[in-house]
Amino acid sequence: LSSSITWSKNWNQGKYNLSVAANHDQNNNLGLVNLRIPTVNFSATTIYPLQPKELIGTPKWYQKLGVSYTGTLINQMSFYDSAFSIRKILDTAMWGIDHKIPISLTLPALGPFTISPSISYAERWYGQLIKKEWRDDGDTLVTSIQKGFYTAREVSFGISANTRIFGTFNFPKSKGLKAIRHEIKPFVSMSYKPDLVKQYYKTVQIDSTKLHYTTYSELSGGVLGAFSQGKFGGVSFGIDNLIEMKVRDKKDTSAAATKKIRLIDGLGVTGGYNMIADSLNWSPFSFSLRSTLF
Repeated sequence: LSSSITWSKNWNQGKYNLSVAANHDQNNNLGLVNLRIPTVNFSATTIYPLQPKELIGTPKWYQKLGVSYTGTLINQMSFYDSAFSIRKILDTAMWGIDHKIPISLTLPALGPFTISPSISYAERWYGQLIKKEWRDDGDTLVTSIQKGFYTAREVSFGISANTRIFGTFNFPKSKGLKAIRHEIKPFVSMSYKPDLVKQYYKTVQIDSTKLHYTTYSELSGGVLGAFSQGKFGGVSFGIDNLIEMKVRDKKDTSAAATKKIRLIDGLGVTGGYNMIADSLNWSPFSFSLRSTLF
């Protein structure tokens, strides 16, 4: 069985959005009941704090600095209906709050290139830690929960550059096909993410041979999950293609009537290189192709 109810509100012409939800599900075979009361989401669309209230003319480059925010609160409780009590519900309560603050800026074009630096900041608040300990007396891996208030942060910095290249081939003598246009959109970006959560990653023995160990995050197992371990600094690059043609529109009787037909929209290749790991980490090549048949 499951049930849910949601209340939402937005104001200032949709710039700010708030939703509050309550969710319940239960397995009648096991008698296990899960409650998420409440789940709160708040978001603020991109604002430009350096722009004046009344913008006159073209904005300055620094006035294009944009900041947005997304916050999520999750509170979850689980219990068996055969052993219902307020104390047991509170003992199983897990909560977490996730904050995300992306910052972007579009710099003035450098000739045909558009440069866009960005900063992304995320912070999570946790109500518990997972502790794992190998005990030789019982040859067992013991897991315990430590209640409290804990925080973790993740910051990433990036800068990207992109441009567009156009080419058109005309067919002046053709009665049906007038021209073929090819647009190429290459891009390159650099990003860096320091390791701000290494204090929460622990290595523990998992068997009596003392040969096998595992690394885990003390923040895993909660309602939010843990940030990834390690730092990253790399370059990603790619190219996208658009090919369309201009043909005579047979439905229009005027001599100059034409219409555009897209032959390829989104045929691209991407790749990446992790400079910190000093190893080539090619992302799987991805292709997408959409054709219009006529």
